Amino acid sequence: MEPASGSERRSPRPRQLDDPYPEALETALRQLAGHNLEGARTALREIPFVPTPRRTERWPATSTIARIYARDRYQCRYCGEKTILTPVMRLLSRIFPDEFPMHPNWKSDQTHPAFVSRSATLDHIQPIAGGGDPVAEDNLVTACWGCNRRKGDLQLTELGWELRDPADPHWRGLTELYEPAWIAVGRPQLSETEMTWMRATRTP
Repeated sequence: MEPASGSERRSPRPRQLDDPYPEALETALRQLAGHNLEGARTALREIPFVPTPRRTERWPATSTIARIYARDRYQCRYCGEKTILTPVMRLLSRIFPDEFPMHPNWKSDQTHPAFVSRSATLDHIQPIAGGGDPVAEDNLVTACWGCNRRKGDLQLTELGWELRDPADPHWRGLTELYEPAWIAVGRPQLSETEMTWMRATRTP
């Protein structure tokens, strides 16, 4: 079954009739254009900035995520495609920056498309926004980046998706080659996150 796009189901946000921003910002700009800095400041004070408290959510430990990936054989439980552990691809990028580039902020014009299309990601079957447990392993699955993005905070029933069982029991997201390749190229310095992933994916 082809995953259906969830974008068609999203309704545009309703227009706010009491939205104070356009009028206040127009006033501020007109005052500014008229060289009245205090008038602009006064207009902006009519729409005071009140910081929104940052939402803090629990997130599974790396060891838990590695266990989920291993359980799912690094295969997207939505579309069935094989995924690859991102730190493994980062190692290749570090050694071959021209042939396999990756920008630290994932800029599309400076990052090889394999990073986006094949990076393993963690997804919540029951979205956190819908009351799903953020750390319960039975609510966690491996997803490719594309399916994770399309699913967003939607329910599987809204998308017409079903969970798939891993098709290849031997696929391990290339984690079995991570440490051997790192050693072979002289053990270049890795970040603490990368080292944590290497430890978490070692074969027992």
